[in-house]
Amino acid sequence: MKQNYFLAKWLNGKISESTLKNYASEEEIRSYKKIIAATKELKTPDFNIEETLEKIKLAHYKSNVKKLSPIKYIYRIAAMIAVIVTSSYFISNTNTIYTTNLAEKTSFELPDNSMVNLNVDSEITYKAKRWVINRELDLKGEAFFNVTKGSKFTVNTSLGKVQVLGTKFNVVVRDTYFEVNCYEGLVSATYNNKTIKVPAGSSFKILNTTTQLNTHIVETNPSWIQNESSFKSMPYKYVIDEVERQFNITIEYNTTLNETLFTGNFTHTNLEMALQAISIPLNLKYTIFSDNTVSLQ
Repeated sequence: MKQNYFLAKWLNGKISESTLKNYASEEEIRSYKKIIAATKELKTPDFNIEETLEKIKLAHYKSNVKKLSPIKYIYRIAAMIAVIVTSSYFISNTNTIYTTNLAEKTSFELPDNSMVNLNVDSEITYKAKRWVINRELDLKGEAFFNVTKGSKFTVNTSLGKVQVLGTKFNVVVRDTYFEVNCYEGLVSATYNNKTIKVPAGSSFKILNTTTQLNTHIVETNPSWIQNESSFKSMPYKYVIDEVERQFNITIEYNTTLNETLFTGNFTHTNLEMALQAISIPLNLKYTIFSDNTVSLQ
């Protein structure tokens, strides 16, 4: 029994192989290594743990009783547990991922029928198998959510967390810019361990660690859903970045304009019109080159 105890500790990574050799033979250790190697090669099948356990019980009752040596019995149990644990682990931990490239948007439905619109150059990750008990996802970029009522719905980002029960809201996180716009219901935004309630018609914005709560949203959806980007007193750098994302281009300009505040909008459907919208207010001229590069001067 002492030997089995140390084998179990080695499998759990609590003792080294050199220590295990004091209690188990080389042959026994090799057998365990084969079990471990086999589990790493397993692919996730359609697997019903309860049904499988029931079959194991039936097989045990129907089979002839045989005496097994303690070590062989442990091998069989270890292999059986490895299959069940490995399969259930991969099933429950498999991520569902939606991504968009530059100049690409998409929309999709979550397992609870909540709708998501994903803006360009963005990504959403969640665990579909656990969605019923944990409505939680990770967001990079920007997305608009129309959430069905139910349990707590959480959006995790690198800069903050957003939680709701059922509502319509938009979240964007780009570099040091984090903004939550609530169009319906009530949103709870958490940043630096501080939670702020954002009611319908309001927005919570963080830009370079500066926070701001506005209560003047009259739109029912974010403008980018209608293929238009809107800005209010935003540093010019973020405007340039968004144009580059929406059209998959590179813009060369004088970076001393980065902190110049810009208010306005541009369309996603026509590059020349978009460039006019962001250049004319600053008395700039643009030149479009064949290699998807644009110069602003």
